[in-house]
Amino acid sequence: MYQVLTLVAGLVVLPAALLGLLVSLTVVGIYFEEKKLFQKKEPLKIIMFGFFWLSFSILNFALVLPLKLIVAQSELEIIAHEACQFLARTLHVAFFGPVAVEGQNNLKALKPDEAVLFVANHQTMMDITTLYFLPTNFAWVAKSVIFYMPGAGWMMKLANYVPLKRKNKDSIANMFKACQERLANKWSVIVFPQGTRNRSTFLPFKDGAFDIAKTTNVRIVPLTIVIPDDLWMWNRRGACKLVVHEPYSPVDKTKEELKEVAYAAITSAMPKLK
Repeated sequence: MYQVLTLVAGLVVLPAALLGLLVSLTVVGIYFEEKKLFQKKEPLKIIMFGFFWLSFSILNFALVLPLKLIVAQSELEIIAHEACQFLARTLHVAFFGPVAVEGQNNLKALKPDEAVLFVANHQTMMDITTLYFLPTNFAWVAKSVIFYMPGAGWMMKLANYVPLKRKNKDSIANMFKACQERLANKWSVIVFPQGTRNRSTFLPFKDGAFDIAKTTNVRIVPLTIVIPDDLWMWNRRGACKLVVHEPYSPVDKTKEELKEVAYAAITSAMPKLK
């Protein structure tokens, strides 16, 4: 009997304890990342959001992973993406309220099943939950380390999102190839051309996204993500907003012109930069 209990502890209790520790450490990391970006914040709200996000993502992963054995890879990617989308929208509404999506007529102007390159500003981790209010399938480019986050990162792998290690030539080359494949398979791709999160300064755009656009000749759709300063306050009044700008073609523009058009469109809807 003792041996059986020991075996159960080894197979169930110990892995569960290690997973709990990993979730706890990741939530602490999320807290300190968001703490740096917001002057006004309620620590408990950040911690609660991080805990629910990771915990329910682990549940999602446990439900979706077995489908890998019975459905095609393309179908698994859609299921995983939609699971991520449902969870992100649910948690966002519960913690921050609904996202106002402006410029939906610009989405309707796209051709049926047209894959585009979305480029967006980047201010906080909650940009991600805001972007999931886009009514389309997409893969987004994210730092490779995020794919190791318990639950959330594992779901990103199942959805075949695109990892990137900064300043790593092989990773950058693989990212370009993965984006081209996603676009060729009629999946839109989201890129943050600023490269990192920042709320105090609107960082200049890097070249990567626009190199992809010139290579693939897909249209670019700029997105402005508006995140209020009181996002992490319990009595918040600010609303998150996603502004979809007019799509434009990369064919007749240089890379610098593409960057300028996207930059002008995105900053035009930023309250602090008008």
